[in-house]
Amino acid sequence: MRKFTRAELGAAVPLAGPTSKYLNGYETAILLALVRSVAPRTMIEFGCNEGITAKRLLENLPTLQKYIGVDVPYGNTPTLSCQINETPISAGWYAADDPRFFYLEARSQMLRTGHLEPCDAVFIDGDHSEAAVLHESCLARRLIRGTGIIVWHDFSNPAVEVTQALNLLHDEGWPINYVENSWLAFMRVEKSDGPARQAGHQTRR
Repeated sequence: MRKFTRAELGAAVPLAGPTSKYLNGYETAILLALVRSVAPRTMIEFGCNEGITAKRLLENLPTLQKYIGVDVPYGNTPTLSCQINETPISAGWYAADDPRFFYLEARSQMLRTGHLEPCDAVFIDGDHSEAAVLHESCLARRLIRGTGIIVWHDFSNPAVEVTQALNLLHDEGWPINYVENSWLAFMRVEKSDGPARQAGHQTRR
């Protein structure tokens, strides 16, 4: 994978103001810069939690017309035990006052392309199991229209399975990059991209 610095992405300074406890000011600035690069009209976030990241992107991306936050219902048992305390009581509440924000309560692995709409950017930060990351990644690639971007959080975090999922996709030819001194990885999606692996396909263990 190619490594990028924050400076190369135009995100050397952390975003001021409130940020999610799972995404610091530097990472929020990186995410903002990456998503801004495709001037998105519609964005999807898998794992929106309380909606703080959604709110900050809506505040700073005037091109956004719709932001769809996806999360599981409160009390859901996560795949990985390390995520047991990450399900919010009221998902998306922080961004709920913005009319462009729409909340979808669902387990992402139950979703197919018909459940969501075409979009320009996807942020994947929900279930960090390998199977879920692979499913959300394939779903995201199919939903991207024209030129867009997919961003993942928790790449290189040894406590979860994001890294092994993205390494597998990279080995299959996905042009995934990562940002040094962060847990972010990203991939630009072009209309001419080849076919993605089947969503829901189970990888080897």
